[in-house]
Amino acid sequence: MTETPPRRPVARMHVESRECSPQLLERLIGATYFPERLLGPAIVNTVCREGGHLLYVTAPPMLDADRQVDYYLGLLSGGGRAAEDSGDLAGEGSASRPGEDCGGRPGEGSRDRLGGPSDARERIRIVTLDDASSRWLSEKVLDPAGAEAASVRDALREFATDRRRAGADVRLSYFEPSRPLELLARDLGVPGTQPSSAHIPLGTKHASRRLFAAAGVPVPAGGELCHGPAELAAAVADLVRAGRRKVVLKLDSTAYGGGLGNALLELDDSLLSVTDDSLEKLVWDALPHASLVDGRITWDDFVALMEESGAIAEEMIEGAPLHSPSFQGRLTDAGEAVAVSTHDQVLGTGGQSYTGCSFPARDDYRQAVVDCGLRVGKALLDLGVDAGDYGVDFLAVRSGSAWRLLGCEVNLRATATKHPFTMAAGLLGTDPTPDGRFVVDGTEYVYEASDGIMDRRFEGLRPAQLIDAVTASPLGFDPARGTGVVLHLMSPVTRYGKFGALCVGRDRAEAAGLMSRLRELVGGLQPERTPAPPD
Repeated sequence: MTETPPRRPVARMHVESRECSPQLLERLIGATYFPERLLGPAIVNTVCREGGHLLYVTAPPMLDADRQVDYYLGLLSGGGRAAEDSGDLAGEGSASRPGEDCGGRPGEGSRDRLGGPSDARERIRIVTLDDASSRWLSEKVLDPAGAEAASVRDALREFATDRRRAGADVRLSYFEPSRPLELLARDLGVPGTQPSSAHIPLGTKHASRRLFAAAGVPVPAGGELCHGPAELAAAVADLVRAGRRKVVLKLDSTAYGGGLGNALLELDDSLLSVTDDSLEKLVWDALPHASLVDGRITWDDFVALMEESGAIAEEMIEGAPLHSPSFQGRLTDAGEAVAVSTHDQVLGTGGQSYTGCSFPARDDYRQAVVDCGLRVGKALLDLGVDAGDYGVDFLAVRSGSAWRLLGCEVNLRATATKHPFTMAAGLLGTDPTPDGRFVVDGTEYVYEASDGIMDRRFEGLRPAQLIDAVTASPLGFDPARGTGVVLHLMSPVTRYGKFGALCVGRDRAEAAGLMSRLRELVGGLQPERTPAPPD
């Protein structure tokens, strides 16, 4: 009988740079802390589950970093409460004391010492830059004039060299296609994890419509790419002539994610009866009154951005009920599109901006979401995209007793659902079933997740307070039962009163109840200091 060769150890370097518009990053509350969003899943999966080594880069430094690392290390063992704080992980170093043991699957407690016991802390290295600006993390790391940046690059190079000599599979993880990070990966001699930056144009709104057409996925009625108000007015007028008076205007730019490049235009009913050329003039007059999802930009700003990147006009899809399911897929090294997960998105601002998600997508349209998502993946492969994450957003509208799916957007990158899904999979120690559910020993698990749990009452709290409150309460994650609350993106809470959480339950009511009780719990905490004034 042939013996199975030993599995290569893994080593991961994370530079989770969100490379959207710098102006948008300035306006998204707490966005400068975005790079730490995937820290928990990286610790649970790479260190605890895989027994591997992790180097994680953040800027600015995480608050209560030692406590956060210990918290994630303790999740699988039922601990989750960090040892006494001895200060943040500073500069390039990591704390020298061991953390909690890593544990096992639901029902196994800490009997299964996945990833090794007390040496887990020694396999984690946090590297930070003291830079709270809204520049991309990649710019901060690759700054040719910065001494701190040079030190970070040295740490990455040393880590890659040492782990490669140890025979590890070493990779550089990042959030979206990035030419700067591709060059960094090449310099380090390791592969990256996302599609080539040459394919970034395939992630625009107009390109998404073409991808949906190639995949045979229906889309909302809409026009071609417009580069000025006159073209846009003509495109909207065509929709009005077809009987639509509510329209979504979308900037055709990958720099404005989460619906923040959209504007909503609701026209008067009287325009539906206008049949002559005066309709375009009436629409032109109405355009400046469109409601911008990003309230910090004006219509003049929108026009300037449209002249630069273009914009499209689509009918606004309405209905009761109306859902926004999403598909997350991956293009493999073998040239295949595979399904990773499905979610129902929670949207705000008139159904335009992402605020959270629930897993999995509804039973009655989940398979259709997967089928359409895989068809889009095949279309990407046909266009030469051969690696990395991709996401597909849909609108699901009730049509009689069935659901009608419409393609909304293709994201050629990781999405906001990646970190809760990866964390839940790591905590439960399982992959989804063929029909897209988490099932462990016959028990199904679902979750709700949000990056935007926010309240002015939370300002001035510390991440360590959140950790202590949750782990000391019945809400904390219980690895034996496989349910509970897991915190993430905690550093923004001090300045902005904002943090994120994953709530795993055995049904949707339990997951929703955990989220509600978490808000109540944190609302009763008292800040340790006066919060900093807003920017």
